[in-house]
Amino acid sequence: MATIKDIAAKAKVSPATVSRVLNYDKNLAVNDSTKRRIFQIAEELHYQKNKKVRKTNLKTIAIVLWCDREQEIKDLYYYSIRTGIEDQAKALGYRVQVYYESDSLDSLDKSIAIVAIGYSQYSQVRLNKIKTAAKPLVFVDEDTLQQGECCVISDFHSSIIEVIDHFLNHGQTKIGMLAGDLHNDYDKDNLLDFRFQGYKKYLQSKNLYDKNNVYVGKFTPDSGYQAMQEMIKSKNIPDALVISNDAMAIGALKAFREANIKVPEDISIISFNDTTAAEFANPSLSSVHVNTQEMGRAGMKILQDLLSDGIKVPYKIVMDTNLILRESSIN
Repeated sequence: MATIKDIAAKAKVSPATVSRVLNYDKNLAVNDSTKRRIFQIAEELHYQKNKKVRKTNLKTIAIVLWCDREQEIKDLYYYSIRTGIEDQAKALGYRVQVYYESDSLDSLDKSIAIVAIGYSQYSQVRLNKIKTAAKPLVFVDEDTLQQGECCVISDFHSSIIEVIDHFLNHGQTKIGMLAGDLHNDYDKDNLLDFRFQGYKKYLQSKNLYDKNNVYVGKFTPDSGYQAMQEMIKSKNIPDALVISNDAMAIGALKAFREANIKVPEDISIISFNDTTAAEFANPSLSSVHVNTQEMGRAGMKILQDLLSDGIKVPYKIVMDTNLILRESSIN
């Protein structure tokens, strides 16, 4: 069985650093790339924490994710939401049980309530298991109010308008989008990505929408790179590009750099999430800051409300976003 020392040797960091990263020490001054490397090595070595068996009266909150551990590490957006939920749950005196994509949900009934991150990304079978657990339930990062479920979302409607208006104010009218979709059989004109839905609707209102300017990736740097290679080959280069997350934007920057397409002189880019990667990209990425940890905390606060019978009807919380302008856009 792999130990913390094994991980430390392979990651070329101290065992203390590995221990603090694996225990999500918020006071540890280690960059995200190092954290990702440690988690990836731990996964490769099949590391399992030594859990001491002790009696406890703490009640359990289930956190369900649509992705696996590797995907969560690659895009810290979901990691940040999860840690926000965990922090608030612990502050309220609960313990948490995390369920990733490949984990069985058969033990959900042992938890007193559920926070699910995402909604449309789940298979119908898995979604049914979450709902039929018949526990107080909150969805984070998708609007499920019409489905009769409490939820926490970010105000992507306003932010996408702000991004497009920024481009238009700088004379950039041919505005493309690199949207995200996890499926291979997507309809490029009707993607589930809610950032795309806002983009399409707003550009249509200005008679500027063209589906030929839409490209699709799977929220990863590699997929962003491949999608932009396709765009470059087509020679249909827009003035500006909205990208659904920072991870795909990193891949896009690589494709443009290899093709000698200058950012922002030849094409402006604004992405979403404003993770650490955005600030340290080259050029640094203009990005919409999403308050992911606060989304997680808010989801847990709704659960506490449901558990204490404070609210009898479903409701949603909409979190503010703000556009951070950096070097990848003309400002």
